[in-house]
Amino acid sequence: MSRDRRRVEPFFAAGEGDAARRLLLLSPHFPPGTAAGALRWQKLARHAADRGFGLDVLAYAPAELERPDASRLAELPKGTRVFGVPRRPLALERAEKRALAVRDALRARPRAGPPGAGADLAAGAPRAVAQAQADAAASSRRPWVRAYDAAMEYARHGRWARDAATLAGRIHEPGVHVAVVSCGPPHMVHEGGRLAAERCRLPLVVDMRDPWRLTDRLTDDVDSPLWHRLAARYEPRVVARADLVVMNTPQARDAMRAAYPARAARIVAVLNGWDEEPALPPAAPDGRFLVAFVGTVYLDRDPRPFFRAAARVVRELRLDPRAFGIEFLGHVDAPRGVSCTALAAAEGLAPYFAARPPAPRREALALMARATLLLNLPQGLPKAIPSKVYEYMTSPAWVLALAEAGSATAWVMREAGADVVAPGDVDGIAAVLRERIEQHRRGTRPVPLARDARFSRRAQAGRLFDALERVLAGAPPA
Repeated sequence: MSRDRRRVEPFFAAGEGDAARRLLLLSPHFPPGTAAGALRWQKLARHAADRGFGLDVLAYAPAELERPDASRLAELPKGTRVFGVPRRPLALERAEKRALAVRDALRARPRAGPPGAGADLAAGAPRAVAQAQADAAASSRRPWVRAYDAAMEYARHGRWARDAATLAGRIHEPGVHVAVVSCGPPHMVHEGGRLAAERCRLPLVVDMRDPWRLTDRLTDDVDSPLWHRLAARYEPRVVARADLVVMNTPQARDAMRAAYPARAARIVAVLNGWDEEPALPPAAPDGRFLVAFVGTVYLDRDPRPFFRAAARVVRELRLDPRAFGIEFLGHVDAPRGVSCTALAAAEGLAPYFAARPPAPRREALALMARATLLLNLPQGLPKAIPSKVYEYMTSPAWVLALAEAGSATAWVMREAGADVVAPGDVDGIAAVLRERIEQHRRGTRPVPLARDARFSRRAQAGRLFDALERVLAGAPPA
């Protein structure tokens, strides 16, 4: 089959590198993108360069990113090239958009009605009532609507993956590129990786930041049997083609090995890990005990048990806002339509609580450096570890992780030396808070948890590239 020889230019190139071997990396989330998934290969890029691998990255086109951060490109090693792949809308999406525009225009027309009609809306119906109605509508979404949204998700991400695979074929230089790597979610990027590996006749490395077919939870809008049927169609053929499957935790690795026993030797675990980089210095001590959370509060990341425990400790120790505070940064003011600010106020913590909108990573790191205790809220993904906990490890703060026993988060946090409490254990949370505040009063200051080298990014990258070297040498990776 003839190849398209037209020259393809990256939108970013980090100078000339000296790597003799290059990887074709399909990763929708990558700098200048700021999604959580962009950080994994941003950080692995340096370790790839140390092992003699240059990166050609195929990511979302920068013009389509919601909050691009060009400063993150500056961290990439020399020789890294980033190519933008636009997200082309589907024909059905364009038709749907036109239909919705017509519907909205018709709804906007004034309608005659009896005097006072709609007065409750004009006056502003109670927000709690409006939200309850919205929640009821969301929870009762018709199965066909969820199936439609699931199909559209696969189609949308599948189109991008196929476009990325085509572009990878144009970038591919025989004898220079030695492997294709796909990193997701979005999970359909792995199908793109499979297509690119077939097109370029290269080994395939599938890097699953989260499980695909074995996921523990889906968002409400796509939680449909169809989503799982599509996962069961695509994942096995990706795994069958993969020379190396990388899972993000030992728990996810073990589940995948059980699901694909014939491929078990090719399935490994590579955690994100904490980074060996200059940390921001801790803020000058002001005597205040500050609890900080950085991230997103959604689905079952419920902060209410923590707020109840904090309120109890505030009362018992008679703390005022100058001595104790709580600060949340990120998407934290609309979980399930109810803001964390309102939840904190309901427990009597309004004078102690502050919520800040999403901010650049450097601001998040600065908050972590100011904190006395960093809070990790629970999640319903027992096989996954939030990448934020590794950043927590490098901060000079105690860490309180609310996690179910047996989960990957509970395992890594306990191994690292954090306080781990069951998510709904208000008594246990209060006990940890009380103990740490008393230590703080006595002048004890926390030290970073980033001491166990097993959980460093360098050690984990070593596992990844050791496995890749074995694949390139024709040996089993594990």
